Amino acid sequence: MLLKDGAREKLTKIGAENLTNAELLRAFLSCCGQEQAVNRLSQEFWDQVGDIVGYSLLTQRERQTIFSQLPAESLALEAAIELGRRVQRQPIHLLGKVLGSAQIGNLMVARFQKNPQEHLVLLCLDTKNQIKQERVIFKGGLNSAEVHPREIMAEVLRYSSNGFILVRNHPSGNVEPSMNDVAFTKKMKKIGDLMGIRLIDHLIVGDQTYWSAAENRVLNDC
Repeated sequence: MLLKDGAREKLTKIGAENLTNAELLRAFLSCCGQEQAVNRLSQEFWDQVGDIVGYSLLTQRERQTIFSQLPAESLALEAAIELGRRVQRQPIHLLGKVLGSAQIGNLMVARFQKNPQEHLVLLCLDTKNQIKQERVIFKGGLNSAEVHPREIMAEVLRYSSNGFILVRNHPSGNVEPSMNDVAFTKKMKKIGDLMGIRLIDHLIVGDQTYWSAAENRVLNDC
């Protein structure tokens, strides 16, 4: 969608998620009352930062001197970026909700994005497929580790679950399941079936997307 308006007007009309990094910076500056100096200030920013990722590599003192003549705007930018980080890291509470694989997958992508540790999360469901409990079963380093099925099923039984969903994040960002991931999924499905408690899905999430055992019909082959 192309607009002739400035960055601030574009922000209002189509939302921040649809703006480029350069447009977001221009919108920020114009919202701070620096519309007349946007071009100069934007150039100063990119000259010092290079790429937006470079901002995180700067020290606090360096960040505060990006706009050397505008200390208030420099501090406001630092506060805005930190606020965005905290929103990104804030846990998303799923209890009491009935969600499909796509909804859970996308929510978990947002939760674990850029997380350097691998997590295995258990979602316990009631008879209406509402999420009644969420537990982190495993938290480890960058390498995959085996989790014994009894640790999972002990929690599933503890909450009298009718079904359960497993979510594992891959810190590498690659959501393609390994042979071990597929074997683990099938093992948990068989154990759940023997106990009369259905494994509804096993999700692997990365930085941008997810893989679902249910959507890929892995559970149908068990």
